[in-house]
Amino acid sequence: MTFVDTLAFQLFSLAFVSGLLFYSGLVGYVTYLRFGPHRTFEHLKAQVVPLAGLGVIITAIGLWGEIAWPLPGSYNILFFDPYVLLGIVLLGFAASVVFRWRTQYVGLLAAMVGLLSIYYGAEAYNLGLTKEPLAMFLLYFAMGGTAVFTFPVTLWLDRYVLTPLSASATPSESPGTSPTSIAQMTSEVKLLFALFLLFLLFAAGSAIAALWIGGGALPQHLTYAP
Repeated sequence: MTFVDTLAFQLFSLAFVSGLLFYSGLVGYVTYLRFGPHRTFEHLKAQVVPLAGLGVIITAIGLWGEIAWPLPGSYNILFFDPYVLLGIVLLGFAASVVFRWRTQYVGLLAAMVGLLSIYYGAEAYNLGLTKEPLAMFLLYFAMGGTAVFTFPVTLWLDRYVLTPLSASATPSESPGTSPTSIAQMTSEVKLLFALFLLFLLFAAGSAIAALWIGGGALPQHLTYAP
């Protein structure tokens, strides 16, 4: 089997996904506070365009890697198993938003994929795989944490964005009428808000880690391309 090294591109695609999640999550929450669920849903529909595009590419590369087995030995398992599952999660989330289905089931799948990614990263670190096992573990941990905390984010989306859309027939809302301003938060919303902050933290961390590792790998890959 001919060796084809897609690792640098895979790392940058992970950084793009994490960066999009961080930005869209932050802007989406501010949009909800200022304008309510209808405007937030419009934001979500715009968000799924780049996420779905990345999901198609990630799923395609992941499936190719699972079938072609282009890397040496266990590296195919380490780099392609969580990768293809990430693509499926992205496509599932995009479909849920477009068809206004509940997103929590995709969020639950994301949480399971996240826990699996952390496990893969921990085992790779224990076995000393890659030239920088600690950096790789931190990347898997950050990406896994982002996926795990996607689940409470989807619970919030279902309860405070999609449910009000189903109950209301009119899209008109006035700025500042959101029921979950900081001062009015219930204990449930406070918990979801805290988990949402952790989601943003992990998303930012995984974007930085992927860019750091991918940026370091790219010059060598360009110099010694297969």
